[in-house]
Amino acid sequence: MEDHQIFRLALATSIIGLLGMVVFAGQIMPREVKISQIDRGMLDEDVTVEGVVQEVGKSKTSNTYFLKVMDGTGEITLVIFDSSATDIEKGNLTIQGMDKRRINAVGTVSEYRGSMEIILKDAKSLRIVS
Repeated sequence: MEDHQIFRLALATSIIGLLGMVVFAGQIMPREVKISQIDRGMLDEDVTVEGVVQEVGKSKTSNTYFLKVMDGTGEITLVIFDSSATDIEKGNLTIQGMDKRRINAVGTVSEYRGSMEIILKDAKSLRIVS
């Protein structure tokens, strides 16, 4: 095979790969995990969890909420920062009203004071299942 043929083949493969990435980028979803599977090896990874909100807490100094979510395999805190909380409540939902409801959330695995938690990506990443 000659150099110009190899170049054309490499160029065509690169273009097809880039087009594939553009087309499928919006369809790539974070993997769904059970809460018991979340560990330090997943720090900074985006995940999807589904579970029942056991408790809703709010920061005394800001509009940040902390939801204790249980899925039957474990419990984890879902952190909803002020900007996301404001956007959620603009959509006719109250975070306090999520208590004892089943939710599906997409967020980033983080660690705070030795405990694993999930930080909600944005308001669109939280939905009530039932």
